[in-house]
Amino acid sequence: MALSAEEFRRMMRRYPAAVTVITTGQAPDRAGMTATAVMSLSMEPVQLVCAINRSTYTHERLVRHGRFCVNVLERGQIQVAKRFAGQGGMAGEARFGADDWTSAPSGVPMLKGAVLAFDCALVRSMEAGTHTLIVGEVEAGCRSGELQPLLYVDGGWAGIEPVAELG
Repeated sequence: MALSAEEFRRMMRRYPAAVTVITTGQAPDRAGMTATAVMSLSMEPVQLVCAINRSTYTHERLVRHGRFCVNVLERGQIQVAKRFAGQGGMAGEARFGADDWTSAPSGVPMLKGAVLAFDCALVRSMEAGTHTLIVGEVEAGCRSGELQPLLYVDGGWAGIEPVAELG
């Protein structure tokens, strides 16, 4: 028997994931969205993949611009995650107003204070269900010291705690 969409959704809520904001474009045509479906794909060439719902405002702009930045949020950036998820009703350029942004080498928005930032060129895309799998070749990256990433699990925000190895 096939797994129902509702049961799959409940199961995936228990799967912890780093919270990112994927950004594209340049002012005044910037766009961004909160996403957790991001993973490394290849080391040669250096690539990552993210899944973006085709109905989002960011999807069309990312495909059109062909460049994007994956900003891995720090555990204190919950309000950024909420705003880029559409909470508060902000869209498009308005989502960028309250934070400290700079430009990645490619010119797309990069969040100062993010744990990691991956500046990518779109090299391939593939439709999969309601989403597009976006393959980005990572052309530049930035790390912010020892900051702790923000996680999303079971419908809430979390951080990382070291676990002592047993046995």
